[in-house]
Amino acid sequence: MREEAEICSCAAVRQAARHISRLYDEALAATGLSLNQYSILAKLSRFGPQTVQALADRLVMDRSTLGHLLRPLERSGWIEIGVAVTDRRQRQIHITPLGTQLMQQAEPLWKRAEKAFRHDFGEENALLLRTLMKQITRVKPEGK
Repeated sequence: MREEAEICSCAAVRQAARHISRLYDEALAATGLSLNQYSILAKLSRFGPQTVQALADRLVMDRSTLGHLLRPLERSGWIEIGVAVTDRRQRQIHITPLGTQLMQQAEPLWKRAEKAFRHDFGEENALLLRTLMKQITRVKPEGK
């Protein structure tokens, strides 16, 4: 029997996101990191210190949501938030040595989850999915 596609594109994407997020959250559970927290640390590891707005833009996330996610990372000593060197009005985030150490533990777990997803979903489908999702992030809401 063929399943009927979700009538609303937004609902379909959100349901899929919740489903796949569980896979990665379960893989990262041993580190104490959620997928969102891992994503923040991964961006900081890859791109270096970021202003709050630059990091929010990279994560396609609003500043208030990012701020909410940053607090536990800062309390745990995995990131530090200070004044930006280039503009003292902005806050800059950087990963700490403790955060870098945690990423060294978490990255292999994330890679294992990514490999499992690609295996189960298919390499070609996974690439197509990532390409389409990236395109979606570039669609401007009506009126903007």
